[in-house]
Amino acid sequence: MKKSEIKVGGYYTAQVNGKLVTVRVDEFTERTATRNGKTYFGDHYHITNLSTDRKIIFRSEAKFRGP
Repeated sequence: MKKSEIKVGGYYTAQVNGKLVTVRVDEFTERTATRNGKTYFGDHYHITNLSTDRKIIFRSEAKFRGP
């Protein structure tokens, strides 16, 4: 999925530990860091696995499969 398609509070199917499960997006964090004159970007999705109720952090939109 694309970054613009993922909304905070939405429910999505995602791949967690090789299995497709339903997750809820709790928070989106956009980070930037500058080291040695270069700027690095990193996005983090704080999600909850609804089948186990555990909190997980995704660093990529590639794990999301669809709503």
